[in-house]
Amino acid sequence: MKQTFLDHFMIQTDRLYTADNLYMLQQGKDEPLREYAAHFSHEYSRCPEIDDRAAFDAFKSGIRESNFRYMVHSNPWNTYAELMKQPTVHTKAEYFNSKRGSATFARNTFGDPLPTSVPTPALPQHSAQPPST
Repeated sequence: MKQTFLDHFMIQTDRLYTADNLYMLQQGKDEPLREYAAHFSHEYSRCPEIDDRAAFDAFKSGIRESNFRYMVHSNPWNTYAELMKQPTVHTKAEYFNSKRGSATFARNTFGDPLPTSVPTPALPQHSAQPPST
C-alpha cells in the first residue's frame, strides 16, 4: 500500500510542463521577487520542449504590479538569461535600500529624489499705525 501511494504521487511530482503551465505561474501577493524567480526557474527546468522566448514572456506575464514589472517592460532585455539576472540585481538593491532606513522613504516610486520642500513664506507683519492727522 505504501509503494502504491508513493508511485501515485511520484508521478505527479515528476511530470513535465508545457508553456501553458508556465503562463499559469503568478507571483503571489506577498511572494518576494527572488522566490518567484527561483520557483519559475525550477518549473522552467522541467519544460524540455519550451524555448527561451516562451519562458521570457511567461515570466514577464507572471510578475505582479511593482517597480520591477515596470522595469522589465521598459528595458531592452531580449533573452531569458538577461531577464533572469535582473531579479537578483533588483532584490539586492531592495535589500540595501531597506538597510538605509528612513532614507528610503525620501524616494518616490521610480527611485528619484523627491523635490525638496519649499520653506513656508513668512506671513506679512501688519502694524497698526494710527491714521495721520
